[in-house]
Amino acid sequence: MLGAITDHLGTTFPGATIAYKGAQLPEALAQIRPMKVSCAVMDLDLGDGRIPAETVTHLRDADIPVVLISAHEQPLLVQQAISAGASTYVPKRSIIDQLAEAVTAAERGETWISPDLAAVLVPIEGTSVTLDPVAERVLVLYAAGLPTAMIAARTGLEPDQVRPTLESAVQAYRPLDH
Repeated sequence: MLGAITDHLGTTFPGATIAYKGAQLPEALAQIRPMKVSCAVMDLDLGDGRIPAETVTHLRDADIPVVLISAHEQPLLVQQAISAGASTYVPKRSIIDQLAEAVTAAERGETWISPDLAAVLVPIEGTSVTLDPVAERVLVLYAAGLPTAMIAARTGLEPDQVRPTLESAVQAYRPLDH
């Protein structure tokens, strides 16, 4: 799968250089240290024994935006990684459709929210994040694929309030220093 992802990124961003392919954080940091890295695309499970939030923290401390990818949907791990500063999450089943948008937004420092990210951010038992009921409902409806107008009608928001509500829900997972 790694080859397919790097091929897709190379095709989508033809001038880009893939600085590191592997699963070892210290090796990755050493290799990319002398470079200007615009974004890290990181699997939720690198297989190196680190929890994703720890890896994200190290990359964010190096001022590298992080896009999470994963074949396994593990909401709590994704939530923790978003809380640690990951920019967004793209499930591997949606790589072709969503990865370019997610990487572009991460490089610009913008919030990018896919229905998949909204779905994993709905508060679950064991998380410390609480959302107001309207924001939680907006996340659930967006994750279900409803268009903005329908989300607005079902939540009592104006259509132009839906996107900011989604963005504030994502920000609820991020520490203030990121």
